[in-house]
Amino acid sequence: MKKIFLAIVFLVLANTLHAQQLEALVQQYTTQGKALGIRGNLNGVVLVAKNNKIILNKAYGFASLNPKQALTTDSKFLIGSVTKPFVALLILQQVEKGSIKLSQPITDFLPYIDKEKGKQVTIHRLLAHTSGIPHYDGLRGHIKSMRSFSSKKMTPTEYAQLVNKTGLAAIPGSKFEYSSLGYVLLGAVLEKVTGLTFAQLLENYIAKPLHLKNTGFGDNAFLQQEIVKNYRFSKGKYTESPNRDQSNTYTAGGMHSTAKELFLWSQALQNNKLLKKRNTKKLFAKNLNGYTYGWMRNDKELLKYIPQAQFYGHSGSVNIFTSYVFLGDDGTTIIVLSNTGRIQPYKLVADIYRKMQNEDLSKSTRIIVPGYRSKAQFFKEGGYEGIRNYHKVLSKSAGFKVFPSGGYLQRVIRMHIKEKMDTAPLEKVIHSFIKKNQDAEDMLNRAGYEFAKTDAAKGLYYFTLNTKHFKTSANAWDSLGEYYEKQQQPNKAAKAYAKAVALAHKYFHTNTASFEKSLARVQKAIANN
Repeated sequence: MKKIFLAIVFLVLANTLHAQQLEALVQQYTTQGKALGIRGNLNGVVLVAKNNKIILNKAYGFASLNPKQALTTDSKFLIGSVTKPFVALLILQQVEKGSIKLSQPITDFLPYIDKEKGKQVTIHRLLAHTSGIPHYDGLRGHIKSMRSFSSKKMTPTEYAQLVNKTGLAAIPGSKFEYSSLGYVLLGAVLEKVTGLTFAQLLENYIAKPLHLKNTGFGDNAFLQQEIVKNYRFSKGKYTESPNRDQSNTYTAGGMHSTAKELFLWSQALQNNKLLKKRNTKKLFAKNLNGYTYGWMRNDKELLKYIPQAQFYGHSGSVNIFTSYVFLGDDGTTIIVLSNTGRIQPYKLVADIYRKMQNEDLSKSTRIIVPGYRSKAQFFKEGGYEGIRNYHKVLSKSAGFKVFPSGGYLQRVIRMHIKEKMDTAPLEKVIHSFIKKNQDAEDMLNRAGYEFAKTDAAKGLYYFTLNTKHFKTSANAWDSLGEYYEKQQQPNKAAKAYAKAVALAHKYFHTNTASFEKSLARVQKAIANN
């Protein structure tokens, strides 16, 4: 009995010490956030738990400046895209009931969606972000501006009909393409199938069963009265930021919650209290690029800081609110909610996780790509081998292929040209990153544009290589057409543009109108000559 008592005392003391250390760590981020790597000072709530037990749950800063009001652990925040795991859960609950099948096309539920396009957009692909539906940038040309769109009121049907106008950013099933608009369509499906609003679905199927009082989807008036204010920080002062209309944050990112209730929900989800075990496994099963249904397996933005960790996570960002939910395989849960900034939470979450592992935070575990500001920095930080190492280490840790972005490699090319370096070793790296890289098309496209500035032949090589590897990409053919047009070769440009237009029509590309304008412009020039 005495041994049991001593063990309990030891555990209590250990948790108390851990809580004190974590609190001291998080406190630093409230005054040194920018220097520590999260873009600004933390103002929010942080919860840390281990094996179902909360170790830290504390509020830092203010909920409102006018009137002045302090945050509490019960303060309600908008959680942005952390809404998506809730939507995925609601869909899987309906799958469990038999009212939705993952293989069903969206046209089975929303008959106003284009039939030919919609039959390829399945519930599974929407959940996994492989439907080809674009993110918000796909709305260009269909709305006046993002600012005006943010205040626009829409019903779920009107919103889905707007999304239907966007076309596709990728061929369905071909690649992971993060899309908030895809989750808007899932919301419309849920409401159609159940006859309930999104708010009612959350209340009936998640909040009530778990006795959650502060989690749900409210209207604009609710935001004004119940949600903490959100503030931009600029030129040394905080300015209250306006919120988007809730009807267009909707199932993409409009939910609110508290850190404690997000923890209770995440525990219930992992313990199969909201789904049968087989469907919980389905919810957390990896798809392309590590995305499951509503969760990212080993989110690479966070994994860069803690490559030793294995976890499910999701970030959220709406208005100026920021959120992150981390569910570690080792039983560690970390939840960050912020109402100022907007901050980037990855370094904070990583430091908390490392502190929970009793690691020395003065020794960085971050995996970085070599810098491109100068030749000296590039080689000091690993050079070509450093780029390969980034890919190798993160791919192994993530469990799926992780490559440097096309934007990064484009900047490295630019540095090579500026400093008159031999590009052959870099090009060898680029070629090695084509296979099994879902973003290789973008990488080759950027390489073509960058090389073409100083070496037309090399630019042509990469544009042509892109069309060979991605024969069905309208965008690749359009870029080749643009190259020929700039080289004053209108006949070749017309052929490439015509190919882009044909593929765009075949695959419902969101930029079809732009491709058509390019073709018409070149055809007119040919006719005039």
